[in-house]
Amino acid sequence: MYDITLFTPQDMAKCSLVLRQLGRNTASMEASSQKIVNYIYQHFCDSQTGENTCALVRLFKTHPYGELEDSLQQSARRLMNGNSPAADMKCWTLLAAAGTEPQWNSRHTAAENTAIPLVSPKLVAQMPAISEIIRQFGLDIPTFVGIERERFLQLEPAVLNIFHVSEAKDSPFIPEQNSLIIPYQVKSVLGFGGLLPSGSLFAVVMFLKVKIPQSTAEMFKNLALSVKTALSVFDEKNIFEFSMNANDVVTNNNVTENQLLEYQVANLIQLLDFSEQEMLRQAARFQRTIDKLQREIADRKNKEQALKASQEPFTGILNIPKDSVARVEENQGIQRFNQGEEQI
Repeated sequence: MYDITLFTPQDMAKCSLVLRQLGRNTASMEASSQKIVNYIYQHFCDSQTGENTCALVRLFKTHPYGELEDSLQQSARRLMNGNSPAADMKCWTLLAAAGTEPQWNSRHTAAENTAIPLVSPKLVAQMPAISEIIRQFGLDIPTFVGIERERFLQLEPAVLNIFHVSEAKDSPFIPEQNSLIIPYQVKSVLGFGGLLPSGSLFAVVMFLKVKIPQSTAEMFKNLALSVKTALSVFDEKNIFEFSMNANDVVTNNNVTENQLLEYQVANLIQLLDFSEQEMLRQAARFQRTIDKLQREIADRKNKEQALKASQEPFTGILNIPKDSVARVEENQGIQRFNQGEEQI
């Protein structure tokens, strides 16, 4: 189990290793996606109570309308008043879900709209959650909606990022306030994902019952790469669970293994880059901490020396030995001091 409020680089590495393997021995991207959301939902828990930290976990992928299965095409048409989108129009498609309520554990029942057509940049900009995910992932909406495949291929290795809403309640980026955020006491929302080799965008979105800072959210960039590895073997084929070719993938497992290894090699290079960058960030944080402690130690030493100096015995006139007091004549305008006496 992982306590996200105490999430460490070691936890991140362990979770990353598991997620990377969840593309093995599955028949479709949908099946792998369901394994991924199930694992996250089941293994992120409060370390004290064992209660699930996530109220809901979803995995989305953009997909061309013409390649959606019938039920998803119907969902897209409902949002377009019965009109059919162009075959190549991107749709924000729910692939898998896991959560507190029984109906949340299947993509068929987890949401009212399971395929949202991304008709134009103007309309996408009016979808607060989707547009903010696109923005936080480092893409702009016009580019995302109308981009050419060649441009996506250039961007693909670099786009792996997070979507983080620290305060979910009343956030303009989380529209499901009355149906999800308030009744299930969701405190923060964390998403992570990026681009697949085909140019499709994927995103895992966690609705958390605890509040997490940006520093914790940043570690999930590494998990984005692991999920990408698990999904990439099915990119552009065998997306949905009941795909015609799904059985072929299971039967010819050697092909799947070879494909998976190819994607793993490419993605592990990216993971190495991420790990090195994280090491540099950690080293910089450690150095800042060391510098701060050294300044505090030096400041404390200076204060101790000043305090010690202020407490040294005063060797003024009151401590002058009696036999060293000189006699002063009255005619000098100063009262006479008798030896061994002090007079004012």
